[in-house]
Amino acid sequence: MKVGIKKLQENEWLVHIGCGAVKMDQFSVALLNITLEHMLALDEGCEHSTLDSYVKLGLRMKVLTPIHMQKLLRVLDTKDLLIMMLLAQDKELNATVMANIGGILSKQIARDLAAAIIPAEEVAKEAIRRIVEKTFELEALGQIEFTSEKTRYI
Repeated sequence: MKVGIKKLQENEWLVHIGCGAVKMDQFSVALLNITLEHMLALDEGCEHSTLDSYVKLGLRMKVLTPIHMQKLLRVLDTKDLLIMMLLAQDKELNATVMANIGGILSKQIARDLAAAIIPAEEVAKEAIRRIVEKTFELEALGQIEFTSEKTRYI
């Protein structure tokens, strides 16, 4: 079965699966991509962690500007953020979060990171899914923007 994805508008994608077509938002396309990666890995007899794929999507936060990172951090649950930081084990992410979350909260998260244990996979998956979902939601609303060296403005 063939799968094709075509961007229609800013947050609208047309996904062709076999002879059917569905319009999806960017978050749904990302979840579809995780599912397809998982299915391909299983088909080849390999293992694939959907949790790792969620973490990878969550790590997009690292490229946010400080202003956009602060906007995102204001709407995230600190428990979810703590789980993301525990699982990602990414020093750059941790430094970016700590620099943009505020002094008191940053000290609290540092203490929690030192004492926390990694939760069950399903709990972790839900926490990271909420973070990823919120990043896509804020991006679709134009409140945050993911930019790179390839980003160009007209």
